[in-house]
Amino acid sequence: MKLARVAQLTKSRLHITNGDGAANLLKASSVGGDVLPWRDPMHHGPFPSDLDIDAVSKVRARYLAGPKLTDDDVVRDFTLRNEHLKAFKRYQEVVLWFEHDLLDQLQILQLLDWFRTAEFDPDTLALICIDRFEGFEPFRGLGELSPAQMSSLLECRQPVTEAQLQLATDGWCAFRSPDPRDLEGFIAGELEPLPFLRGALMRHLEEYPWLCDGLTRTERQLLALVAHGTSAPGNLFFENMGLETALFMGDLLTFRNIANLCGARIPLLLCEPKGEFVYPPDMTISRDEFRQQRLSVTETGERILSGDIDARDAVERDFWLGGVHINSRQTMWMWDHNDQRLKATSG
Repeated sequence: MKLARVAQLTKSRLHITNGDGAANLLKASSVGGDVLPWRDPMHHGPFPSDLDIDAVSKVRARYLAGPKLTDDDVVRDFTLRNEHLKAFKRYQEVVLWFEHDLLDQLQILQLLDWFRTAEFDPDTLALICIDRFEGFEPFRGLGELSPAQMSSLLECRQPVTEAQLQLATDGWCAFRSPDPRDLEGFIAGELEPLPFLRGALMRHLEEYPWLCDGLTRTERQLLALVAHGTSAPGNLFFENMGLETALFMGDLLTFRNIANLCGARIPLLLCEPKGEFVYPPDMTISRDEFRQQRLSVTETGERILSGDIDARDAVERDFWLGGVHINSRQTMWMWDHNDQRLKATSG
């Protein structure tokens, strides 16, 4: 009878984690319960302020839809995800499993902000958030672990505190603000309840174009790697990962950055043999054709890397980071690496 009771309690847990990699490990582990993967690459694309989770999910669906998934498909996925979250009271405990990188920290903000307004028993919400695991150096994320290693983390979970809930609400509001000075002010405050937040959000700010050359940090890394001889797109993705202290960017966004550098008003990268960089899930290219593409730096790209010209002369900007629309045709926020702060520049 006692064993049956333990099994019942184990099955009554809901585990929420970033994406399918860690989710599948949890499903294969001995932690039991249900697993909800929180699928959304939140570090890029729009997150308008003053929208609830359902309304913002529709905005995200329009942004994320592509050749393989229509708006309706993505809306359906988000709806199912959100409904599962809203059913949390069916469970005796909810455990959040995350790590220290930018994507995971943003997902923590969204989830804890949502739970702060939900009617939940404080003793039923727990958080696991790590930046290291014995035997892994460097530690890249939960997806590196085995199911048994994932199981060992369950006893490390800690109850979510009121200080963490309040901090998450403040941070989520600042991240979605159309004025990035709100996020800068938040980062400058006391963030100890969520100790990995400051480093993660500082990396977010580095994805603004930089004042020194007009490139984002990712663009600069990619251009420099190609300039030093990395020409195959797959190798470029992995080598760019190696330049990050905490991984947060997947292959599709990396490839989108490469495509943007190739397709700029004045291209910074050249792709052979087709002249444009094409990547899955684009149906016009096979896996072999994708792997055979080779990248090189154009003369304009070389001049930007050497400091002779600024990328603003070659690249039109029109993208979103959280609540901030970065557009070359209007006042644009840029990252001053020397002063470690954002500055507004004329369009």
